[in-house]
Amino acid sequence: MTFEILSTPVNSPASLIFQQCLTEVDPENRSLNSAMNEVGGYFLDKAETSPLSKDLWNKVIDQSNNKKLLTQIDEVHDPLLSQLPVTLRSHLRNKNIKWKSFKDVKVASILPKDNNEKLELIHVMPGAKIPQHTHEGNESFLVLHGSYSDEYGNYKQGSVQVRSNDHNHTPVGDSKTGCIGLAYTHGKIKFSGKFGKLLNLIAN
Repeated sequence: MTFEILSTPVNSPASLIFQQCLTEVDPENRSLNSAMNEVGGYFLDKAETSPLSKDLWNKVIDQSNNKKLLTQIDEVHDPLLSQLPVTLRSHLRNKNIKWKSFKDVKVASILPKDNNEKLELIHVMPGAKIPQHTHEGNESFLVLHGSYSDEYGNYKQGSVQVRSNDHNHTPVGDSKTGCIGLAYTHGKIKFSGKFGKLLNLIAN
C-alpha cells in the first residue's frame, strides 16, 4: 500500500505534502523513495539537457538554509509543531493552526479544499473515539505521533492506511498517547449511527 502511494504521480499541493511527510516519518519509506529517485535519475541522465538560470544554485542553497532554521522553530506557541514532520512545519510556519473541535477530536485544514481533495491534521485525544464513518472516496491516513486502532487493526507512528467507501470504521486514539495524523482525502466523510446526519452537516 505504501508503494502505491509513493508511486502515485504528484499532481497537487496536497498530494505533494502528503508524500513528503510519508518519506520523512518512516525510514523504510525514505529507502523506497530513494530507490525510486535513483530510477528517475537514470532516465534524467538519458534526457537532453536544458539551460538553467544563473541564480538557480543560490536558490537551492537558500532553501536548504531555511530548512535548517525550521528545526529551531519556537514551539512555545504550539507544542504540537514539535511532533510534525519538517515539511509540515515549513508549510505551517508563521500560520495559526485553526482547529475545529469535536469534543475530544480536533481537525485542522492544511490546505484549502481543491477538486474534492482535502489535507487535514487530525488530533485524537488519549482514548477518544471518532464516530463510525466511511468515505465517499479514498482516505490516506499517516500516523505522525502516537497510535490508534479500529476494526481492522492497530496502527503506530509511520504507518499509513488507505480507506474507501468499503471501510466502515471507528478509530480510537491510544489510551496513553492519543494520535496525531495527516489525512489526505478525496470526497466527503460519511458518518453513520445515531448522530450521523448531524455530524455530516458539521463535518462537511
